[in-house]
Amino acid sequence: MTQKRIALILAGILLLCAALPAYAAETPTEGTIPAHYLSQCPEQGTITSHLYKAEEELKVWTPFGYSEHGLYEIVLLMHGDYGSLNSWLTRQYQLFDCTVEGRYVYDWLTYEKRTAPFIVVTLNNKPYDPETMVQDITDALLFVADRYSVYPKGTIASLIENRDHITVGGLSRGSMMSHWFLSITPEYAGNYICMSAAGPYTEIPEVLERKHVRIRKLFSAVGTLDEEFYEMTKASYALLSPYADEAVYLEYPYGHNWYVWIPGVCEALQFVLPPYTTEYEIGCALRFRLQNKTVPLPSLLGRRIRNR
Repeated sequence: MTQKRIALILAGILLLCAALPAYAAETPTEGTIPAHYLSQCPEQGTITSHLYKAEEELKVWTPFGYSEHGLYEIVLLMHGDYGSLNSWLTRQYQLFDCTVEGRYVYDWLTYEKRTAPFIVVTLNNKPYDPETMVQDITDALLFVADRYSVYPKGTIASLIENRDHITVGGLSRGSMMSHWFLSITPEYAGNYICMSAAGPYTEIPEVLERKHVRIRKLFSAVGTLDEEFYEMTKASYALLSPYADEAVYLEYPYGHNWYVWIPGVCEALQFVLPPYTTEYEIGCALRFRLQNKTVPLPSLLGRRIRNR
């Protein structure tokens, strides 16, 4: 299948979906991904490896042009069984006759300024130890907050204060771990991406009510051919969406695979992250200047404008 044919197919899906509400919680819609997101972006971010606790490793993708004078959203993504911390970054997948890496989506979203600036954090799962995994996620967030130019600083209090700028999510087992994190420490992150999820986790509403916490944005997606997790994902979304300020549920005509998760993360990031606007950029610069008291506001003259 040629790239031109891929583009025509995806363009047709886009036209079909344009007639539907873009983010309708009530009606499942089929998500899409621009055809060029399946290829390498002209400007690529940087992936850095860290040891964040003893011998535990995490990786951080930072966008092209990352600056310590900016402020970035945190997106922590977890992999499924048989995956690794590279699954959302550099592992290669064959989709629509293309060789695709997860990082392509982040590079293109940044290049086209479709979302506010963000970084992506990945770590290895501990699939059968929820309490340890929740602590690992917390430690990873604190580690990154202490070393990167993000909204929270390296304290629990700062995570809580800046939870709207923290997203936790994943696919399959990684989605289950996102639910674990939500069920134990819902105050640490405001946004959740749960794709091909098990569940429902009936204890979460009680925890949210007891802690007086709401989910800021909830994104759920699943393949209609996913025999094991299709009904579970729907049930989990139905349980949690009333406790979210905004919620989206998408279905894809595929199974338990990356045909769901690559387009899914593209849709998810555009939903959970703020849009990239001049007002947002100025607000970030003002906030950074107040925090550091030495950095001038960026000049908006001569800014590079890209087609959307």
